[in-house]
Amino acid sequence: MSPQNSATPKTILLIDDDTAVVEALSSGLRRIGYQVLTAVTKEQAIAAVKNAGVIDLLMVDAVMPEISGPDLAEILLHLRPLMKVLFITGLDGLTMRLAFDGPCACIHKPFTIRALAPKIKELLGNTN
Repeated sequence: MSPQNSATPKTILLIDDDTAVVEALSSGLRRIGYQVLTAVTKEQAIAAVKNAGVIDLLMVDAVMPEISGPDLAEILLHLRPLMKVLFITGLDGLTMRLAFDGPCACIHKPFTIRALAPKIKELLGNTN
């Protein structure tokens, strides 16, 4: 199952401080056809953005010990301003939108890949 019409898969940068979450989500995202880059720290995330080609979606945990998701998203968007942003959160969406000065979407924990897939397609402008 491919998430887009073109032959090139969309790339998602997935950032979460919990390696088990990163492994599970990245596996699920790859199964549905996305290319996935991962990071568990701010430094890994910055390196991924600097070293990767196109990154279509930044998917970041809203609350991490080293830096908040909104603060990390701001840093990464300075390097890649065209990335879409999806926060993984236990907070309510209004709180996230107030904490982040830019367009974003939120998905609330816990969620399944089945619930996540349409949210990603909507953000990336995919209709299939």
